[in-house]
Amino acid sequence: MLNGLVILTSIVTSLHTYWPREYDKTYLNDEVSTLIKSTSLKTLADSIPFYIGVATSPNSEYEELISTEFNSLVAENHFKPGSLLKDANNWEFDFSDADRIVQFAQKNDMRLRGHTLIWGKYPGMTHPVEWIDQVKKSADPEIEMKAIISQYIKIVMGHFKGKVVSWDVVNEPMGSKGLYSCIFTEAMGEEYIEYAFREAHKVDPDCALYLNEQIVNYSSTQAKEFLNLLTRLVAKEVPIHGVGLQSHHINHIHDLDGMKKYIRSIAELGLDVEITELDMRLLLFGNENDPYNAQGDQYKNVVQICIADPACKGVTLWGLTDKSNWMDAIPPFKWKSPNSPNIFDEEMKRKPAYIGIWKALNGQSQQ
Repeated sequence: MLNGLVILTSIVTSLHTYWPREYDKTYLNDEVSTLIKSTSLKTLADSIPFYIGVATSPNSEYEELISTEFNSLVAENHFKPGSLLKDANNWEFDFSDADRIVQFAQKNDMRLRGHTLIWGKYPGMTHPVEWIDQVKKSADPEIEMKAIISQYIKIVMGHFKGKVVSWDVVNEPMGSKGLYSCIFTEAMGEEYIEYAFREAHKVDPDCALYLNEQIVNYSSTQAKEFLNLLTRLVAKEVPIHGVGLQSHHINHIHDLDGMKKYIRSIAELGLDVEITELDMRLLLFGNENDPYNAQGDQYKNVVQICIADPACKGVTLWGLTDKSNWMDAIPPFKWKSPNSPNIFDEEMKRKPAYIGIWKALNGQSQQ
């Protein structure tokens, strides 16, 4: 009987956890003001000035909307090693998809960020598994790793030189309590980060170089260790110009006061900051009276925090419409819905998230 109760409890808990929720779209009953419809996010951002950007893919069906609403662009996946490098043994690249994004950005006079050169997680997706074999079989793993990093950065940054104005040189180097363990740290320790930045600066001295990381708790060990890492890099005069704070709201709503203080701490090191991958799961706001409005308020507040600090230069959204978002494709998030993390809904209606950003930008432009 006891085993039966345990099994029953487990089933009920699972059903409660993964059963899809639905929240009333009260914003559909509200007429969005003519002013919001007639004045784009891009127009407001340009007037500050400020970067408001979005992640995209080549030949997006939303190109017209993207060019109207945003002044900055980043490729969601098509600038990553897993997309560009087709044959790691023979150093064969395919830039065709990435070049289409470049052409779109140039045609519409949009700033283009590069994401990302070196990413140590998820072998086969973020870096070729061949690199792991090459380094482990080498008589001197450090020398081999340096050769790989240098070769890759020279080819990729050289290809996009003059077209990409800033690069995430290293993405997500931190684990929960320190550097994430991967082939790069195994071969070179922390030095791989410094080496990548110095090699990137050699290839394109005019490019802004960023270290990109996902910080959820701004008082956590991870957050403190990341600041310590930045302090060491600055002290060693590594050519790092800024920090990208991703700001995916996945399992937690981010503490706004903590975010504000953390941005200031980075700025005091002499570095710029950008919010680089902003999105928010609607499910996180499920206990609010109106989850959509609560999500919109959080979007507004995050953008306001960035605008208020002179070191924070822009915000990039990691997706445009709830019809197509990465959370709906990846377990366990796709099983725990609604995700609905973006500023346009499935029917391309402006959500309170859009209106929140609009109000944040408009409030600054009126000052």
